[in-house]
Amino acid sequence: MLYVYIIIISIIIGLLRNGKLSSLSQISLKRIELIVLAFLIQAGLIFLGSRKIGFVFNYSSYALDFSYVVLLLVVWYNKELKGMKIIALGIAFNFMVILVNGGRMPILLGSLYKAGLNDIALILKEGSHVTNTLITEKTLFRFLADVIPLYPPFPAPSVVSVGDFLLFYGVFSLIQNAMVKKQNSEIRNQNSEDKELNPEV
Repeated sequence: MLYVYIIIISIIIGLLRNGKLSSLSQISLKRIELIVLAFLIQAGLIFLGSRKIGFVFNYSSYALDFSYVVLLLVVWYNKELKGMKIIALGIAFNFMVILVNGGRMPILLGSLYKAGLNDIALILKEGSHVTNTLITEKTLFRFLADVIPLYPPFPAPSVVSVGDFLLFYGVFSLIQNAMVKKQNSEIRNQNSEDKELNPEV
């Protein structure tokens, strides 16, 4: 849900910069099915994990790792698009901290409380969350973990990582490039055509 808000905010800013919503159709993402697969894996883990299904909890770390490999493949297939290098770095940061901490993203308990996510904090204390684990003294690369609280007035209270911020900026750059730079390119082309038709102007 958090990324939906980021996309909406990016589109609104693009419109405020006189960008065209229709220009988003010019973003030619390859292997969209892999994006859907990664999303379904992560959403499925959260959905099934909340129902305390045993085998999901036992194999969730492998599934989460696999979803990040899939996302990195998507970035590779679309590496020529604006913002993809930043997105790749964000994914890599998140994947690294998850990989070295047992296949779950460490999260700071204090940040959960600051964001008002007390229910999630309770689940993590019980050790029954499938995609996250609490930060401890044994946590590696904790500065790359979920330590940054997002709280009201932000519409989707959450705790995010440095990698997440890079992902947000990468998505923002991708949308802005499509909406605004496409528009500016069309204006420049139109001005060039006008000068050719009216050389005295």
